[in-house]
Amino acid sequence: MRLTRTAFVNALFGALAADFLLVLITGDRSILLFGARVAPAGVFLRATALAVLCLVRFRFLPRRDERMGRARLLLLLLLLPTLVQFQLLGARLSGDGMGYYVFLRSLMKDRDFDLVNEYTHYGVIARAHLKGTTKTGLRSSVYSVGPAVVWTPFFMVGGGVARAQGVLTGQPVDLSGYGRHHVNAVALGSLLCGFAGILLVHALLLRYFAPPTALLAVLLMWGATFFHWYMVVQPTYAHATSMLVAAYALWLWDRDREGSRTAWGYFFLGVVLGLGMCVRSQNGILLVLPGLEMAARLWKDPRALPRLAAGGALLAAGVILGAFPQMAAWKALYDTWILSCPPQGCDFVRLDHPWILEALFSSRHGLFSWTPVFWAGYLGFLPLWRRRPTLAALLAAPLLLTSYVNVCAGDWWAGGSFSNRRFDSVLPIVAFGFAASVDALRTVVGRRPSLALALVAAPLAVWNVALLEQVRRGLVNPGSVAPFARLAGNAATVVSAAVGFPTTWPASWLFAWQHGLSPGRYDVLVGRYLFYRQNSLGSRLDLDAPLVEPMLDDAWGPIETVDGARARCAFGRARVFVPLDVAEELEIRFRATSPAGKTDAAVFVNGRAAGRFAAATAWSRAGLRVASVFWRRELNEVALESQGGSVCVASVEFVRTSGRKGRS
Repeated sequence: MRLTRTAFVNALFGALAADFLLVLITGDRSILLFGARVAPAGVFLRATALAVLCLVRFRFLPRRDERMGRARLLLLLLLLPTLVQFQLLGARLSGDGMGYYVFLRSLMKDRDFDLVNEYTHYGVIARAHLKGTTKTGLRSSVYSVGPAVVWTPFFMVGGGVARAQGVLTGQPVDLSGYGRHHVNAVALGSLLCGFAGILLVHALLLRYFAPPTALLAVLLMWGATFFHWYMVVQPTYAHATSMLVAAYALWLWDRDREGSRTAWGYFFLGVVLGLGMCVRSQNGILLVLPGLEMAARLWKDPRALPRLAAGGALLAAGVILGAFPQMAAWKALYDTWILSCPPQGCDFVRLDHPWILEALFSSRHGLFSWTPVFWAGYLGFLPLWRRRPTLAALLAAPLLLTSYVNVCAGDWWAGGSFSNRRFDSVLPIVAFGFAASVDALRTVVGRRPSLALALVAAPLAVWNVALLEQVRRGLVNPGSVAPFARLAGNAATVVSAAVGFPTTWPASWLFAWQHGLSPGRYDVLVGRYLFYRQNSLGSRLDLDAPLVEPMLDDAWGPIETVDGARARCAFGRARVFVPLDVAEELEIRFRATSPAGKTDAAVFVNGRAAGRFAAATAWSRAGLRVASVFWRRELNEVALESQGGSVCVASVEFVRTSGRKGRS
């Protein structure tokens, strides 16, 4: 009887799961119900029923040897609301996702790397960087081909579902590769790849940590970082797939690193790492792990050199085989098997030019400022070192190398990223730090329970002080009501202005000390540039523009109309903060006037006298050339000091005299 019940639940679970996945691929149709439309409520009900069947099947019906662990069951149950969110958001191709998907569509439908028709279909063929052709006559791409390789089975499933729906409903379906069945299947496949990566990381952590610790660490990796976003909101980006391949490579490496790896084991590990490089080039840094492993084995036993040499050769062969799809794409697009520089340009990654504080702490997708849980991931290597020094040292190598390469990228903020997405390949490594931090925190709280009370009391005290300050400043009237949303916003403003927002420490403190400003100004000043390939401020700063206001110190007066022009006036010394990527010679042009009569104004750049000009009663333009030695990377201070009456400025323009274009 028990076997009959189990078989029945298995059949019901399988049918419902298949129907649920088919709804996700078709978008809103149930093929098993002959194409019936499924509303959002139907998606939610299917997920709920699957959750109930999961509990029945894996907790109440299985034999002892079939019982699923509670942690894996919890992860499986959490996948269901994730799939509901995936369906309801409807996010599929957006931003960079299109750049990865066009490779897949071109390879599967056209059997080539000619992306003209795909770019034309998505309306991007006229973009400046795609107008021209490469030396092979094709259009370029800055994206990798690896995701297309991994997504190929899902693309084929999408085509099969589309055909099945067409047969069952008699309605025409889009089989071009642009239709929703193909796109939905690929997006769903990417999400499932991400979930498979989560399961791999959980299995990896169980080798070293207690089950509760491993589970909590993997939940932090999933829910408290950018990873969930790239599973659900932008699934056709490469990041979920990249994490899966990185996790699998780490899982394979760790399984056999103590000495059981065969020569062919090195080959297979190389294939996985090569495929990881196809997905995202940063994954190539993980090659340091087998490299350190072989070096350690050779140190212990020099006689193992011939065997390790054979393993190294097979590892290299595997890497080449795994990376071959990307090499083939480069050969087709650029007529070379290996690019000497990134597709974005040779100056895109500058290893001598890191943006460490910016990439980690700025409000523009700083890793620690957007996702402070990474503090636990990185600092967790300290307790991990005490417990398992060899493992911590080995894992720290790719973690630090990858982090350094990422902060050396020209657009260290990673475009329109959610947090700093380029750290996807270190998520399986950072999970070790999460787990070690969890264990360390449990130990500390167990020994000193009063510390836990202090951690709870501290935010309450800060909230109370922030409310006091709001009342003192008149931001809140104690005699009337105020929405808590406003109270919370004011509290954040008060705290940030006084000591900087906590997630920006210590970068905001260093900024305040260097420039004599409130730490809260760090959030709005750091992370922008006058000149850059994309999203630059441009050369001209209009002092009445809201975007420019954070770049002015408090010595400037309010916006006013002076002789028909909107401007700001200053007595004495007033500063404009000028962000530059690199130092270069610039000409500064002021559009200025002095209402009280002709006034001399001295100009200082980073505290050094750069020249002076005379402001007349009528609006006029004055320019002075400032050599590159006056400027520095990041934020520069341009001070205007009037030598008498007030000087009013409508705009300040910074003209590049070296003729350089593109990156500053």
